[in-house]
Amino acid sequence: MDKVLIVDDEPGALKALKYLLDWESYGFEVAGEAANGREALDRLAEDEFSLIVTDIRMPGIDGLELIRRVRELSGIPILVMSGFEEFEYVKACLKFGIKDYLLKPVAEEDLGRLLQDVREDLNRVRKLNRQLYHGMKAMRDQVLRQWASGAMRTQDAEERFRLTELPLDPSRHAACCLLVEMDFMDETDVFLTDGTIQVLRFAVRNIMEEIVGDGGCVFELTDQRFGILLYEERDRLTAEDVLSVADGVQVHVTRYAKVSVTIGIGDIVWPASSIPRSFAVAEKMLDRKFFAGGNAVIWKATFDEETPGEGTRELQPLLDAVACADEKQVHLLLKRQMERFAAGGARPAQVRSYMLELFVNLFHLLMKEGVRAESLFRDGGGSLAALEAKTISQLFAYAQTKCTEAIALRAASQSPQPVTTVEAIKRIVDAEYGSGTISLKAISEQIYMNPAYLGQLFKSAEGMSFNDYLLRVRMEKAKELLRKTDKKVLEVAMDVGYRELNWFYKKFKEYTGVSTSEFRAVK
Repeated sequence: MDKVLIVDDEPGALKALKYLLDWESYGFEVAGEAANGREALDRLAEDEFSLIVTDIRMPGIDGLELIRRVRELSGIPILVMSGFEEFEYVKACLKFGIKDYLLKPVAEEDLGRLLQDVREDLNRVRKLNRQLYHGMKAMRDQVLRQWASGAMRTQDAEERFRLTELPLDPSRHAACCLLVEMDFMDETDVFLTDGTIQVLRFAVRNIMEEIVGDGGCVFELTDQRFGILLYEERDRLTAEDVLSVADGVQVHVTRYAKVSVTIGIGDIVWPASSIPRSFAVAEKMLDRKFFAGGNAVIWKATFDEETPGEGTRELQPLLDAVACADEKQVHLLLKRQMERFAAGGARPAQVRSYMLELFVNLFHLLMKEGVRAESLFRDGGGSLAALEAKTISQLFAYAQTKCTEAIALRAASQSPQPVTTVEAIKRIVDAEYGSGTISLKAISEQIYMNPAYLGQLFKSAEGMSFNDYLLRVRMEKAKELLRKTDKKVLEVAMDVGYRELNWFYKKFKEYTGVSTSEFRAVK
């Protein structure tokens, strides 16, 4: 309810106006009364009102002076009550932008008409404010996304920071970028439709914004990832601060949104204009999710990482050799790299870091081509046992094996045409929709493709997610069974893949708009 303040020096008039009509039916409540302008100003200082209804002639601060003072601070709607002999006052009030005026004695119809007008105005202003807020939020997201990733110059970003009221000074502040990935997006849960996912994303973002507070801002990167930009005066942003935010996000999102997230932490940089470097490190850390496992906070210390030496320069030629299926060149490059590490006295942490980078890049090389990369590291689990190898030769022998396997996987995998792949998925759904275990992940194992890639392929071809498609198939089959058979609802639910009757009831009503009994009644 919007609060109304009534101002009149006549107690009888105050009471009469208060009970003249049902204020609540118009969305208002009389939450304050004042006998003159001074009392009204005091009430306005104590509480927030959405409408003022005031008399003109009052002792002390009269209605005209009250309106003038209110207008110095607020654009709150004001209705003025006046007699015929006070019209000159009314004209003066109109100069201050009052909403309208009422002639005394006030008629219920006149007041109701004006309250309806005020209600529509308030709703319109609030809608515009919401649109402005979401527009500003979207603009800020876009600016931060482009600036942090290095796609926008700092000078251009600064202009937009001012426009979106972001108090960040890239030349003065230190900054750190964190990337937050929602783990459930990888699990392809059959019960998560696009609508449900949007609700979860909204909840996760709200929780993160609460944790970050005024010390930074949250921005959207993709459907699966958010960025967090922390900034503070130089030397006041510490690793402990960053880890505290990351841990807080992970704990509270798990507790309140009931989903797990994995967080990659970038370097703290100064000045903040160097944020693309922090963003790149955060991306690199999040890439290691496959090896570190989900529901984790990953930063350099997670892998005992030190800055790699010159050997990292050999990584791209090695990946190129894998892409060209040149096993001889792969062997030669790995041999040279091992010799370089040995001759330079590289620390074990440096060698492990190099290997981890190699494995991550092999993983992405396969995923980009739709190859099921998980099979390459089935011996990995939460961490690769091979990284704990006792000797450098053992570690490089393992790397040679993985590169050879990657070449074999690429050779064995022929990228199918999208339509063919999607049709295969749809045929499997038509055959197995009654199974309670059907999922995109299970189908991906049948057709030997990466589930994330498969999901993107399906949505691109069909214009809807796999989960929404599966829901549609199940609901249409359920409608057919309810219409053409006398099966009990529990039997129908089981036939279309639901093991919990309440969940089936809920989904059926969401899909059709009616309950199962109502649907059957009109069949």
